[in-house]
This record gives sequence, C-alpha cells and structure tokens, in this order.
Amino acid sequence: MLMSFTLRHRWVALAAVVAIVVLGGAYAVRLALHRAADEDAGWLDSLEPVQGQWVSSTGFARDGSSPWAAPVRVSVDGDELRFDVGCNRLTATATVDHHRLQSERGVMSTLIGCPPEVAAHEAWIAALVADHAQVQLKGSTEGMMFSLTSDAGWIGFLRD
Repeated sequence: MLMSFTLRHRWVALAAVVAIVVLGGAYAVRLALHRAADEDAGWLDSLEPVQGQWVSSTGFARDGSSPWAAPVRVSVDGDELRFDVGCNRLTATATVDHHRLQSERGVMSTLIGCPPEVAAHEAWIAALVADHAQVQLKGSTEGMMFSLTSDAGWIGFLRD
C-alpha cells in the first residue's frame, strides 16, 4: 500500500512539472510573438529614425473633429519636436520610452492670437504630445509615415 501511494504522488508531481513546463513555454512563445509584433508594427524607441522635416498626410481626433484640415509640419531635430500648425510655433523636448513620447516640460508655444479653428488645431497637437503619444514609423502607400497616436487622436506625417 505504501508503494502505490508513493508511486501515485510521483505521477502527480511529474504531471505538475510537465504542466508548468508546458504553460511556461506557451507564455514564453506568446511574449516573444508579442514583442515581434511590436517591432513589426514600426514602434519606435527613439526619435533617431524620424529626424528631419515631415508634413501631415492624414489623421483623426477622438472627439470627431478634423484638426488635420490644414497641414501640420513637424521638424525633428535631435530630441526637439517643432510643430508649425499655421499660427504659433509649438516646441517640445522629448524622448521615447516604451514607444511613447516623454516630454518633461510639455509643449511650449509662442503667444500669437490665432483664429479659433487654428487655436483648436494647436491645442489638439499639444494634447497628442502631452498624452504621451505612441510613436511609429512604417510604410504607407505614400512612402514612410511617421505617426503619433494618443487618447487625443492620431496623425500621420510624410517626409517633406
């Protein structure tokens, strides 16, 4: 009787070890696939690949407005982003951490009085940066597209 009890415990222990190995392996595969999907999606870990001049191509605001009606130009120089929305110049010093913009000082702006629609446009761009927008670079039908995505919305830029 003692032998069968010990043998049963050994089988249970072996089954538990096999289950842990299988579940651990499945988790490792899932994690590797998730990371590969992130890399394939063009998520950026720095601003290095997007240095230079860009102009907006398309985008949307989560509130349903269309702030991209007028082109937005962005210049990326080192860790500085300069946006020209048509009235004020918006500037942010930013890094990228976990595919998201990080700007400790937020967005700085000149203080020119702008028409309400342009001011709203500028506020929307500032919200993208303040919301720690995800940064992505991937191909599109129009060429390489640099995009910013946050709770405020999404905007895509093409090389200018």
